[in-house]
Formats: sequence, structure tokens, C-alpha cells
Amino acid sequence: MLTGGSIFSAEKDQTTTVPATVSFAGVEDPIAIDRVNPTDAKTKDPAAPANMRKAGMPLTIDYASPWRFDTQKVSLMDRTYSAERDVFAGNPVANHVQVTDQREKLDGWELQIRQATPFKHATGTELKGAKLHVGEMSVKSAIEGTLVMPSKSAITLNGDFARLASAKAGDGYGTSSLSMADVKLTVPGQVKKLAGNYSSEVVYKLLAAPTGA
Repeated sequence: MLTGGSIFSAEKDQTTTVPATVSFAGVEDPIAIDRVNPTDAKTKDPAAPANMRKAGMPLTIDYASPWRFDTQKVSLMDRTYSAERDVFAGNPVANHVQVTDQREKLDGWELQIRQATPFKHATGTELKGAKLHVGEMSVKSAIEGTLVMPSKSAITLNGDFARLASAKAGDGYGTSSLSMADVKLTVPGQVKKLAGNYSSEVVYKLLAAPTGA
């Protein structure tokens, strides 16, 4: 004789695994970051400056402000002139240099500067004794926690490279902007000055690792 009973069928949980993949190749064109709020994507200037570099090498100088000292009166006194400010998104900002490091291996980097040529008139006449100076410097980075150290002392440019800023190994990733709020030109009063433009060239060099000097 069969007696009634209950039969339970236990169902097991099941799992299924699917792949999720992404690949990276090459680097994007850089964006000119805001010197006030560099980590806020909403403040990034969509219009890159005319001399903004394009994607290619993963460690690059993206942009460097031209130094303009406007038109001055001829003076027999020693004079100091401040560089005009650059423009970002329609607003005046400090002169600056922007560096981007997208390397897989973060070896750090160092940014150097020198004056390659003296100030010369179109006639070839040199503005003797004129000197370029970089005073107060600060760094803003688009990635929080990225450490880039600016030079602690003012720099008077000459023919030799001087360090502006550096990032040690493991730092400096992403985009960093070095602001130079105090760029000046000193001109001796006793030097003859011709009417018209004088021009010089300032060279930046980006090393793939800090020198530690």
C-alpha cells in the first residue's frame, strides 16, 4: 500500500559569464585645461590654441604662451616691463606651458627653458643687456594627486637650459599646466633703442625623465 507524501525539487542557482573588453591604441588630441579649475571638464576650452600640438607622441609640450611686452617708450632709464597675459576661453590668464604625459611607464619628466637668441631689431641691431626673467610659478593638473614641482627660485634666462618644473618617477601623469605669472623683461637705459620691433626666441625642452639636479 502506498502512502501519500510530498516531493521537493530544489533548483540550483545558475551563472553565466560573458567577456567585457576594451582596447587602447594611440592618444587623443590634447585639451587646453583651465588654469582655475583644471579637473572640471566643463571648464575645458573646446577651442585649442593655434599652436596646440596634435596627438602623436605620448609625452609632449602641448602649448606654450608667446611672451609679448607690448610697445614701450624709448627711455634713458633702466626699465622693467611685464609680459602681457595670455587669453583662455576669452579671459586673461597667466602665461603658461602645458605638458601631457600619457606613457604606460611613468618615468617622470623635466621641463627646461632657455633664451636661444638675444633681442634683435629687424636691422640686426642687438638690444644689448636686455634680460628675460621668470618669477612666480605654479602648477595645475587635470588629474588629482598628480605631483609636479615648479622651480622654487626665479630664473634669469640665458643660453643655458634651466629647470622650470619636474615630476619624479610615478608622477606627472595626465595634463599639467605650469603658470608663469611674473614674466619680465629688463632693459638698460643707456642702450640705444631703434624704433620698431625687437624679437628673441625662448626654447622649452621636455626631458623624458627628471635629471635630479
